[in-house]
Amino acid sequence: MKYVFLINSFSVKERFPIICEAIEKVCEEEKIPYTIEVNSEKVSTEEIVKKYKKQKVIFMPVGGDGTLNRVLNEMVGTKNVLGYIPFGTGNDFHRYNEEIHRKGKEKIDLIKMNDRYFINVACFGIDADIGNESDIIHHQWIPKKQRYNMSILYHFLKYHTRKMKVSYDGETVEDDYTTVVLCNGRYYGGGYKVGSMSSDTDGVLDVYLVSKMSKLHMASLILGMKNAKHEKSPKVKKIHTKKLRIESEKMISCNMDGEAYTAKVFDIELIPKGVEIYHDSKIIQKVLQYKSGGR
Repeated sequence: MKYVFLINSFSVKERFPIICEAIEKVCEEEKIPYTIEVNSEKVSTEEIVKKYKKQKVIFMPVGGDGTLNRVLNEMVGTKNVLGYIPFGTGNDFHRYNEEIHRKGKEKIDLIKMNDRYFINVACFGIDADIGNESDIIHHQWIPKKQRYNMSILYHFLKYHTRKMKVSYDGETVEDDYTTVVLCNGRYYGGGYKVGSMSSDTDGVLDVYLVSKMSKLHMASLILGMKNAKHEKSPKVKKIHTKKLRIESEKMISCNMDGEAYTAKVFDIELIPKGVEIYHDSKIIQKVLQYKSGGR
């Protein structure tokens, strides 16, 4: 199959020529048929993906989880396969794939939220505020590894709960939530292991409902997420479901796979084996190695 490397020019910026050269060298070495596409202010990611709807290709978005999500949403329903080269701030989908030692092509569960889709993690409340804080998350002068931490600190100081109604499997729970997190994968926020045992092939979503708490308790919970210690907190309720609804009287924000989404009602449903993905550590490592001048 032909590889389409879709470069997010907003992520790579001045490193664009180096990345293009790295892709070309790797594809020539591996004898891979390929095309390089680049989004811009004039040509969107979605417009590029549409060009290939009637073909069968492997998309290799070069960017972060948000770029991956935009490609996913445009290719759902086609015969195309979703690969990637991790070059963003968080790269949490890549982190999960490496942890489970994924290889090659595999069909995974797809999550539909209203008219959008995601494959890794979606969150509401303070977690969404943190992930959607674009002024910090995309700030060029803040080191990539520190951007989520800076956003956490900023929203920790502004912290407030959201009143939400969560309905699933015949039950409805209404509460003031610190956050609600939906896990198909395991990581978000650049390495926070929220879904410690979540799997994108088991046919269920792991949902974490986190009640209102003091700032002291919340700080402890956030720190504990690095090692999945939040699972033991009495403030955290974990459920497994294939379908749920989240409602609010006011507009609330969600962050799904790095992309912001706002609504009052979110209808969420898992589609078993709904999308085919491609993970090739060899290609990823070689492109990143060339890009960094390692070859």
